[in-house]
Amino acid sequence: MKKILLSLCAILLLAGCQTTSDPSKGGLLSYSPEAYKQRQVERQERLKELQREQIAEEQRQAALTQTAAQKQRERSAMQQKLQRANTESANLSKKLNAFKAQNDAQEKALADLRARQARLHADIQAGRAGGGSVENRQVEAERLRREVERLARDMEALSGL
Repeated sequence: MKKILLSLCAILLLAGCQTTSDPSKGGLLSYSPEAYKQRQVERQERLKELQREQIAEEQRQAALTQTAAQKQRERSAMQQKLQRANTESANLSKKLNAFKAQNDAQEKALADLRARQARLHADIQAGRAGGGSVENRQVEAERLRREVERLARDMEALSGL
């Protein structure tokens, strides 16, 4: 009976063992050094492949970082150019406003000179028409000559601006 019992136990033990080439899953009877070495080689190859992928990813990351830094430098340079252009535009606007004010003043002065010229012309015409004493006409002619000189100086000064 002992022999039968031992035989039954041996059969049960053998039936419980798995047969596989994976050494980590195999039982006592399925251990194979070649399968173990093959699995070790496969894992080494997978490790090398993962290391190559990691190196490639690190290179891509470095390239992206370098590109991002370059883009940031370009953006900063563009912002500086934009700021300079904005400052130049503000300065030009101030100059334009100053020129406009100066032009307005010159136009007003020119209108005043034209009005004075028209009055002078009217006075000269009135003086030619005659009337009054010779003495009064000489005084009026002298006044008109001085007014013509002032008008000429004022016009010359205005044209020099």
